[in-house]
Formats: sequence, C-alpha cells, structure tokens
Amino acid sequence: MERTDSLTRGIAVALAGLALLCAGVLAGVADGKKKHKGSGGKVTVVSSQQQAILTAGKISVRVKGAKGRKVRVDGVQAGGSVSLTKPKKVKGKKMSLALSAAGRTAMGSCSVEGLRGRLIKGGKGGKKRGKKSSKAPITPLVRDLAACKGSGSQGPHCDPFDPSLCMQPFPNDYFTVADQSTHTGRRLNFQADAMPQNKDGVPIDPTDFNRADGFSPGSAITVRIPGVQTQQAFDNTGFVSLTDPAAYADSAQPAVVIDADTGERQPIFAELDANPNHYQPGDTEDVNLIIRPTTNFEEGHRYIVALRNLRDAADNPIDAPMAFRVYRDNIATTDAEVEARRSHMNDLLSTLAGDGIQRQGLYLAWDFTVASEHSLAGRALAIRDDALHQLGDDTPDGGVVDGDAPSFHITNVVNAPDASLPANTLRLVDGELTDIPCYLDNSDCHPGGKFNFQSNGDVEATPTGIADDPDSGTTGVRFECVIPNSAVTGTVNPTKSGIFGHGLLGDFTQVDDMIRFTPSEANDSNTTWCATNWAGFSSDDIGNVLQSLKDLSNFNRLTDRMQQGFVNMIYLGRAMLHPDGFDTDPAFQFDPDGSGGDAPTSVLDPDQGLFWEGISQGAIMGGALTALEPDLTQSVLNVVGMNYSTLLTRSTDSGQYLDIPDLGLWANYPGLDRRPLVLSLMQLLWDRGEADGYAHHMTDDPLPNTPEHRVLLQLAYGDHQVTNVAAEVEARTIGAQVHTPELDAGRHWSTDPLFGLTPIESYPYSGNAAMVYYDGGPLDFTGSPNQTCMDETSATRHGTAPAPLVNLPPNPVSVYGCDPHQYPRRSVDGVGHDVTWLQNDGFIDQCETSGTPRPCYSNGYAGP
Repeated sequence: MERTDSLTRGIAVALAGLALLCAGVLAGVADGKKKHKGSGGKVTVVSSQQQAILTAGKISVRVKGAKGRKVRVDGVQAGGSVSLTKPKKVKGKKMSLALSAAGRTAMGSCSVEGLRGRLIKGGKGGKKRGKKSSKAPITPLVRDLAACKGSGSQGPHCDPFDPSLCMQPFPNDYFTVADQSTHTGRRLNFQADAMPQNKDGVPIDPTDFNRADGFSPGSAITVRIPGVQTQQAFDNTGFVSLTDPAAYADSAQPAVVIDADTGERQPIFAELDANPNHYQPGDTEDVNLIIRPTTNFEEGHRYIVALRNLRDAADNPIDAPMAFRVYRDNIATTDAEVEARRSHMNDLLSTLAGDGIQRQGLYLAWDFTVASEHSLAGRALAIRDDALHQLGDDTPDGGVVDGDAPSFHITNVVNAPDASLPANTLRLVDGELTDIPCYLDNSDCHPGGKFNFQSNGDVEATPTGIADDPDSGTTGVRFECVIPNSAVTGTVNPTKSGIFGHGLLGDFTQVDDMIRFTPSEANDSNTTWCATNWAGFSSDDIGNVLQSLKDLSNFNRLTDRMQQGFVNMIYLGRAMLHPDGFDTDPAFQFDPDGSGGDAPTSVLDPDQGLFWEGISQGAIMGGALTALEPDLTQSVLNVVGMNYSTLLTRSTDSGQYLDIPDLGLWANYPGLDRRPLVLSLMQLLWDRGEADGYAHHMTDDPLPNTPEHRVLLQLAYGDHQVTNVAAEVEARTIGAQVHTPELDAGRHWSTDPLFGLTPIESYPYSGNAAMVYYDGGPLDFTGSPNQTCMDETSATRHGTAPAPLVNLPPNPVSVYGCDPHQYPRRSVDGVGHDVTWLQNDGFIDQCETSGTPRPCYSNGYAGP
C-alpha cells in the first residue's frame, strides 16, 4: 500500500511555490501538473510519487513542440541537480524515460526534492549537444521516506531538515516532547522506527534514552550537508577549526551555536568526519559535518545551531534544503504538520536575528535542550545517598564520617621481601568488601543487570533483594591495597589513604602502578593505595561489552553498572577512612621492631584525608566519581579526557572495540554515514557514568551533599589513547588553570594554545583545578632506555609527533611515534606534581630550571 507523508506533501507545495517565484513566470496548474511554455517547446514531468517511480523504474513526461530534440529528467537536490534518466529522442507527446542506474540510486535516497524535465538542443543525431533548455519548471517530488534506502530514514519520525539520515540533524528538539514534570520542561521522544538498526535489523531500544530531559552537555552536533563533504569545501566556507578555535566568535562565522537564554555564542570547533574516506578512500558521500563544544554546554540550557553562507568545493554558494526554506523564506503551505512547526521556527529565527544572525544566507537552523543536573547525575546521587544511608550516614558532606564502616574480610597478605611484591612495597593486602547494597535488577550486581525505575523515570534507589533470600540485594567486590616502604622506617609513619582507578577494561591489580616505578608516588607521598574493579568497565565486564556492541539496546546494562561501580568505590574509600574500617585489621597494622612489646600501630591515618587517582579510563570515569565522592576533596586524573563520543575515534584503543570483524560496533552497525550519530546516542547513556555528565560539578559547584573538590589534570602530549583535545575541553569546563609555558614553541596544534584557559600566575597554587602537559620529546628524540617502541622498520623511536587533527587515531608509529600514555606517571615532573597535589599546603611547581619556569617533561626529555 502506498503511503504519502503529510509533511512531504507540504514541502512539495512549498517547493512548487518557490520554483514559480524564482522563475518569475506564471504557470498553469491543472490536475497537480506544472506546465511551462519555453522557446522551442515545452515539457511537463507527470510522475511525482517517489515510491511509484521506484516501483515502475521510469518517469513519465509530456512534451510539445520539441520534434527532433531529446528529453531527460533531472533530480533537484540541495547541492544542485543529478541526471535521473538518459536523454531520449522525443517521439510523441507522452513518453516514459527509464531510470538510469545512477538515477535509481538517487531516487532511492532522500536527497532528491523535485523533478525537472530537460529539452536538450543537440547537433545532428543529438551526438553533439548544444545548450540545455534553461527555463524548466520543477515538479515537486512527493517523497515517501519508507522508500529511502540505506540511510535509516524509515518512518515519519525523521526531521526533513536532513533527509540523508534519520535523527539528523542531532541533537535536536524535534526529537523531544514538552513535559512539565521534568526539570527542563522537555523529554526525549525517540521512536524505535527512527533509531539506527543493527545488521540483524533490530533498532536500538529508545526506552531508557527517553527518560532523559535533554541531550548531552558534550553533544557532538552532526548533520550532512551535500556540497560540504570535502576539505576544500570546508575551507572555502571558513568553518572554525581546531587550529583556530577563537574564530568561533567571528562576526561572519558560518557555524554558530547560541545560548537561547543568554544570547552568548558557545565556543565550538567544526570538523568533517574523516572516517568514510579513511575506510573507503574517495568516499565523500557518507561524510557528515561534526560540531563539537570546546567547553561543555550548560545543563538545562537551550541552544540554537545556525549554519550560513556555505560554499562547495568550487566555491559556489549552497542553497538551503526546501524543508528549511519554507520557514526561512516565509513560504506558506497547506500542510498542518509543516505549519505546526512554523511558530517555533519563527521564534528561533527571531532569536537569531536579535543576535545578528539574519535569515538571508541561512542554510539551516534548529535547536536542542541540554539535560538537567537531575537527569545526568540524579541516578548516581540517589543510589549513593541510599548506600550511605544503609551505613547510617544521612549527612555525607558534613566533614565527619558517620554511621558504620563497610563490612570486609582479608583474603591474603604478602610482606616484603617476598619476590612477588612490586618494587618499593612493604605489604600487599587482598580482601573483599561484602554487603554492598546492589541497585541492579539481578539482585547481586553481576554484569548484565540494569536499574529499576519509578513511574516518573527516576531510578528506584532501594537494594534489589529477592523475597525469602536474605543474601540477595547485596554484592561483594574484591580489593587490593599496596602499603609503601615509607610507612615503616624504624617507626610507623601513618600514611594518607588513596583510592586508585585502573585503565581500560583492567582490574584492581593495576594499583601497583602507584608503587612499582621509580620515582614511586606511593613512597614519595607516603600513601597507601587501594583499588577495586570498575564495575561496568573492568575485565569482569568484557562479555557485557561485547553484547552491547552487538545490540546497543543492551548498552544501558553497561552504563547502569558503571554507576553501581561508584557505590563500590565510595564504600572502599569509606572502609579506608572509617575508624572501624581497615585500620582495625592486623593486615593494616605494624609492630616496627617486631618485639611484640607494643600494640601494633595502624598504618592508615584518617586525619590525613582520602584521595583519588585514576589513570586513563580511571581518569575518565574518575572525573565523575570525584564529583560524587563525599569523603575526599582532592583528585589526580592522569592521562585524562572525557566524552567517549569524542575520544573513541581518536584513540588507538578503538580498533579492538569498533573494527574487530563480526564482534565490533561497526560490524554490527554498518554504514559509514551514521557512525557519528551512533556514538552521539551512546554518549547520552555514557554521560551517567563518566566525567562528561559531571564536569560542571567536579570543582567549585558541587552536587548536593558533596564538598568542593580540587582536581589535577595530567596530559601526555600527543597521547595515542586519550586525545588531548578532549582533555582541554574538560579543563575549560571545570575552570582549570594551566601550568605555563605549557609546551615548547610549535608543539601545540593551535594558533592560540591557551584558548579559553587561564595560566597559573604563581606557586604555591591553591586553586580548585590545574592542568599540566608532560612532553616526552619530538619524534626524533631517542628517549630513556627503558621506554621504547618500534616503528615498521624496527628503528627505535621514543618521542611523539603531534596527533592528527582529524577524528582518527595516531597510527602508524613511523608517522606519530611512541605512545606517551604512560610517560607522566613515570616522570620526575609528573610524580612530583602528584605528591604536592596530595598535600594541603598548595601545589608546588616541579617544572623550573634555576628558578625559571619551563614546560614539564617526561620520558627523559629535557627540552630542545
């Protein structure tokens, strides 16, 4: 059964009106067919239904007064026109022209907006063509989105502003509904028939997405613009780029994002998705424009995106899609659905005009609402507060550890000089925290569980026990602690307490990173470090990760467990800090002289506080934990970043999760054109478990019942795994000040390396947040002998080249050098900064020579 969408009918009417205005002539309208009298003949395209044309494989035309000439049909697109049929000699008044292969492809997409018949003036036999007839009317194509192939544009829930891919442009309030019960007054309203489908045809389940009251504060704005799919077109248009981020504020900037509440421009940068051409050289058809914030969007605010004065690769102007022109140019339609949007679009365009962005020249404009604090952090806060309530603490930020200590038992203790111990270790302690409340629906919080919800969409923050099973509703997690040699030097030197966050899909045993290197941070700061697995993103969760990559309807099972992981980490810290916790167990007590004459002394000193340090994934998720942790006030985030939708395609780690045959994300969600959209959808759920959803509250604007925090961001210059681009966005968002000089001249990619960042003016520094780069040297630096990597010719390389500016990982080694990901935590400068950050008397500058500030170095590099 043929279906015609009312929205496309309205657009068709509008397109017809615009064609008549542009031609400057009167055209007769009879039975819905547009006629035109031109010199030397006239032509009318009779066919108008997309589905009928595809089914028949041909287009019907009516011609008159064109004997001896040829006729063909072109498809009108936003970027120009495309030939749909081959020229055919006129024979009679009614003709059918078969679709060419290219024509069938074009008609099977959602890019053709209208049909135009062409009379071609040719030489003898038509072999030598002369001028094409220049005046021909457009017959609006009544598009059926169900006929669009391969773009995911099935169903009526797609925004016609970007017909190339359903749910673009994204993010977009077109995909929300009004809901006065939420904090923003909106609620996401994704429809299953509009969501991307996996290779088995299963759409992503929108249920959990639709509990949110807005989009990600780190949203990547994605849209396909025919004609702006090459770097030449990008440059001709003059989009703000990574190399010149200050250009976002230029008066004529073609890409503008405006806070609808304040009228202020949002700092952004734009880029073309480099993945289509990378995976299929020469592919520009699948290229999307991506606009990313250089500082995260504000929670609960509405933003307007405006694209204007766009140019193609030949430097020709690109006209707007008809679906937008009906609003921009005030073209009336008789379609109720089109007209229902008009009032909102007029308000949006008026707001833009008030900020100096006029209608003329606009290619596209739309708006989106950012999720509220409650929508982003409300779940984690609810289960955190209930978990502490289970211990008897209902005032977690009062500076006093109330209630009971978490339950635990010790499973193994290894003392020096055991050969199995990491260097610099006095004692290694393994154990298990028990009776941690579980908030997932599988009652013991193993991988695969998800939250239960109340009717209003809030999480059900009560432990998920099973009736008649007293052991259900709680979970146990293993932990490991390393006690440094510095804890006992003739006498017990009570240590600070630190929680450690491991790297990508690792486990708690990586805590020995804090002690085994020289210099040893645990010894230099005299800190006992403990770790447990990051629930949701540890070695325990690999099976769950693979299930999520196969079907993203399972992705909430991963992100919900990540939030349960926050509870596990907070319980670990509480066990270290509580007077009835770890320090009551012999595993954390020492009799220095071994005489037994004195009572053993605890090695943990609660009065020195609790600290956090996370590496890589432990820094990405650790930013969220920092914002939630009521028992600590200082954090070190080592090789840091946030926003997985930005990080993944720029990371060398991505191949094993994105590209692996059969199992990877792209094997299960094929289609180069929709990769940015898929990652943006995932980010909506990831925000609940990583720093991107919590960055606004990591430092001096704390979440409820949470203290302010001081955060040190440590960056490995040219990091192959966690891009510096994402780390700098985090620094701007949390208000970090930067150690300067941040890098040697010429090392940074931008003309303004300190864009949006404030230098640290003097030391000791006592501000809430600091950012420091650590440079392991340029590509030809030979490096320290214990840190090597090999290029394809087996020549040793230790230095690092600048990372690519596009959204691809820095491969191969021969071009980009060694991965410096581990350099900061092994360097004198990096460890020295960690040690001083974990003190309460100010952050001390490690990077100076004879009193003169210098960049911070690693990998044995000492500067040019």
